[in-house]
Amino acid sequence: MPAHNSRSFFIIGPLYFGEDFRIMPAKTPLERVAFEPIGFVSNDFNEPGDVKALRNSQSLLILDEKYIGAMGGLERYRYLLVIFQFHRSAGYRERVHPMGDRSIPERGVLATRSPCRPNPIGVTVVEIISVEGNTIRVTGLDALNETPILDIKPYEEHFDSEVGIERERDPNYKPVDRR
Repeated sequence: MPAHNSRSFFIIGPLYFGEDFRIMPAKTPLERVAFEPIGFVSNDFNEPGDVKALRNSQSLLILDEKYIGAMGGLERYRYLLVIFQFHRSAGYRERVHPMGDRSIPERGVLATRSPCRPNPIGVTVVEIISVEGNTIRVTGLDALNETPILDIKPYEEHFDSEVGIERERDPNYKPVDRR
């Protein structure tokens, strides 16, 4: 076990956890990982197409009912990060035209938001319209109907924006909790 400091560490599965909750890989950083979806997307878009129309429509995030308790507090937020699997991706491509627009020169896929990624994972900021039971109604999502949802997180300016990055550099800055 690596000795990074005098604090104690313990092992759960493939990760070491310390008293200060830093996570360190137990072995190689290139081990396989697996995720279980927490829900799925429901909307009227079954095939890839007009991304702007998709993002300007409403979608439902339908989570497994076992996560209803974990959703407590979402109503405090206006925006949400949705992490999902590009389950209909054509597979990895090293270079792509951004937004599929052939008039834009190709770039490395990691410099785009293309679904043709080494790991077909998407992340989108959406606006919450309502939260009812295990269902979150949103707008701004660019995922197709039946897309597996891997996780959701509230959008927090102090974590998720340039302004937040700047503020976090101030050692006296403390984010305000949404009540």
